[in-house]
Amino acid sequence: MSSPNTATILIVDDEFHTRALLEGFLHKEGYNLELAEGGAQALERVAHHPPDLILLDIMMPEVDGFTVCRQVKAHKEWRHIPIILVTALGGKEDLARGLAAGADDFIHKPVNTLELKSRVRSMLRIKRQYDQLQASLRLREDLSHMIVHDMRTPITAIMGYTSMLQATPGLPAATVEEIEKIYTQAQRLNLFLNDMLM
Repeated sequence: MSSPNTATILIVDDEFHTRALLEGFLHKEGYNLELAEGGAQALERVAHHPPDLILLDIMMPEVDGFTVCRQVKAHKEWRHIPIILVTALGGKEDLARGLAAGADDFIHKPVNTLELKSRVRSMLRIKRQYDQLQASLRLREDLSHMIVHDMRTPITAIMGYTSMLQATPGLPAATVEEIEKIYTQAQRLNLFLNDMLM
C-alpha cells in the first residue's frame, strides 16, 4: 500500500442500504472502495485482490461475518488485513466472539461518520506500518543472503588452497601449523555463514 488515499477498502454487507451508506461516507476520502453482498463474495474478492482493510457486517445469511473473519485471519497471506466489524450487536458475548474470530475493531450501527473515518484511518495507519516493516525485513533478509553467498566463494577457495598446501611434501612444521590455523579459521567462518543461512 503506497499511501492512505490509494488504500483499498472492502465493504461487506448483505443490505444494499448499509453498503451504499458506508460507501457514501468514505467516497470523498479518496479510497478505492470495493463492495461485497455477502461472506462468500467477500472471500472471493480477498482471494483475487486482497484489500488493505475490510469493513465487515456480522449478521449475514449463509456465510456470516465471524466465519469470514476466521477464514481471513487463518490464511497466512491475509491475516495482516485489518478487519472492522460493523454490527448492530452490542452484547459483550458478541464482541468477545468477534475478537476470538480475529477482528481488530468494532463499529456499532447506526454508523457515526466521524467514528468510521477515524477508525478507518487508524487501522490503515497500522496496516501501512506493518507493510513497511515487512518490506524492511525482506530487504534485510535479501541483503543477508547476498552477503553470505558472495562470501562463500572466496572462503571455499581459501579452504581448498590451504588443503592443497597441507598436502605439499617437505614443508617445515611451523609452516604446516600456520596453514592449519588458516584452514581452521576459514572453516569457522564457513560454519558461521551456514548458521546465517539457516
